[in-house]
Amino acid sequence: MGYRLFIMILIFVSPVYLFAQQTDITGLWKGTIYNDTNQLTYQYEIGISKEKGKYSGFSHTWFTLGDSQYFGVKKVSVKIAQDGKIIVEDRELISNNYPIKPSKGVRQLNILSLDAKDSIMTLKGPFSTNKTKDYTSLTGFISLTRKNDFWHSSLVPHLEELQKADELSFVKEARQNEIKNQEDEKKNLATLEEKKNKELAIAKRQEEEALKKQQQQQMEIAKTEESKRNDELKKQTLLAKQEEKNIKKEQKLQAQKDKDIAKQVLENEKKERAKAIAMEQEEKRLAKLEVKKQEPVLVRNTDPAAEVSMRKTVVQQTVYFSGDSLNLSLYDNGEIDGDTVSVLMNGKIILARQGLSASAIKKTIYITPGTQEIELVMFAETLGSIPPNTGLLIVRDGKAVYELRFSGDYKQNASILFKRKTPE
Repeated sequence: MGYRLFIMILIFVSPVYLFAQQTDITGLWKGTIYNDTNQLTYQYEIGISKEKGKYSGFSHTWFTLGDSQYFGVKKVSVKIAQDGKIIVEDRELISNNYPIKPSKGVRQLNILSLDAKDSIMTLKGPFSTNKTKDYTSLTGFISLTRKNDFWHSSLVPHLEELQKADELSFVKEARQNEIKNQEDEKKNLATLEEKKNKELAIAKRQEEEALKKQQQQQMEIAKTEESKRNDELKKQTLLAKQEEKNIKKEQKLQAQKDKDIAKQVLENEKKERAKAIAMEQEEKRLAKLEVKKQEPVLVRNTDPAAEVSMRKTVVQQTVYFSGDSLNLSLYDNGEIDGDTVSVLMNGKIILARQGLSASAIKKTIYITPGTQEIELVMFAETLGSIPPNTGLLIVRDGKAVYELRFSGDYKQNASILFKRKTPE
């Protein structure tokens, strides 16, 4: 019996269960896929979208072979059978970096069961591929868990670079909610501004009324003061006439003194002016000689991560370690577009201007005994052809392996914080 006939029987003949139909299955599902043939486990993600009552989505598989990371992004169809099974089938391979050209006509079929316990939702079940002229059918098992933080996935950054992220309804809805929140915030600010303007207008009117009252009081005081001034003015006029006579007499005496002083000052000024002209000519001569000696010097800062302190540093993930050394492997997280980074550990450069690709950039860091915390800062030297600068950092702490994705640009540095585990 062909696998398509098996799907039809599964959908239309099996008993009816409403659990999957009543449960929202949209979102990011992250986990693993196990291949029965080669007995290997790969990282696997599915993004499920719902538009006008119909499901669709994308899948992402990636694995590391040697020092290189390989991935494949596919468009998939999603259906819910009457017995509650989630049927996921390949439609199209839209992006990959496989070392050989993928075979045409090979389709993967997932038959998954939905389970929800204590707010944790899982999809588990077998998968199979169709048999072709050149390839036999493959089988295996899939285990996925729904994740809320889809921005730190492997799938969504790929779709962002392919400009297909908005085809996922939950990504589109998140962006619309963000825009709505920004609009609501603007409205609230406008309301507060309007209230503030009304309060200012009331305060201004009260101030004007108080000022008007004060001016009236001042006018009455001014009339009284004016009368007193007129009397005083008459008295002062008489004294002024007498003072004027005395001043004219003194002015004549002072005029003669000023004439004598001016003559002497004029002679001194002539001497000083001649001296200043001679000094100015000498300074010009020396300046011309100095200009000939000087050569223009162009200074350019070529140090890696030179502007790290000028950008905002954001801690994107925190990891707890236990060993005395950490092995780092650095990749490009998505399309290889020319991203370049410098890596600093506690403010010191340990990797300078490294171009990210599918091949690992490896570095082992040794931790001084007693050190409780380490900060790795990824400084974006270039953004490549598809901003922002995104990367994948795989950290091996003994047997523990951590997959850390980061994103930065010319305004923001990506920080990964490592804290030592507290002994239990």
